[in-house]
Amino acid sequence: EGRVVGIDLGTTNSLVAYMQGDKPVVIPGVDGSNLVPSVVALDPSPAEGGRPTVTVGNSARRALSETPERVIYSVKRLIGRSFASREVQTAKGRVPYAIKLGPNQQPIIATRAGEFAVPEVSAIVLDHVKNVATSALGEPVKRAVVTVPASFNDAQRSATATAGAIAGLDVLRIINEPTAAALAYGNTRDLREVIAVYDFGGGTFDIS
Repeated sequence: EGRVVGIDLGTTNSLVAYMQGDKPVVIPGVDGSNLVPSVVALDPSPAEGGRPTVTVGNSARRALSETPERVIYSVKRLIGRSFASREVQTAKGRVPYAIKLGPNQQPIIATRAGEFAVPEVSAIVLDHVKNVATSALGEPVKRAVVTVPASFNDAQRSATATAGAIAGLDVLRIINEPTAAALAYGNTRDLREVIAVYDFGGGTFDIS
């Protein structure tokens, strides 16, 4: 059914990896860096088909200093949360883009290029790293395991899976980030020990 990739959809950066034999290998982005900034820039000028031009990663992050009103970042802090939540209300005062009340009490992100549900923005990042993997592996990538913070609740995990579906991915599993790190560390080792895994992320800091 095709290769399965692992995606770390991060608050600050994202990355994608695959298994090469029994070894997990991170796939570099278009600029050669393993990390893809989880940043989306939207140009309201219509591209082909009438849709806004979208850039992701370092090019989008560079636009933040020039035209911050068209750049979206840190949406992982919002995913799966209600508009009235403390996290969303705090974010409203810290980001340059507008966050509005949408259907079903969910936040939506309003830009000059249009309005987007939070999973739609995360889907843009997921689609980008999916294309990075497709290009590197030379075959379509349609299945993925996606990691999330250990603190994510069911609504946040469901919204992450929805973002994957929008990006054209069959999300086979949602795995806690520290669990994924422990699995990768112990994958080729015959371990009989207890290890501590720190996930020092841009949005959360977990230990398992």
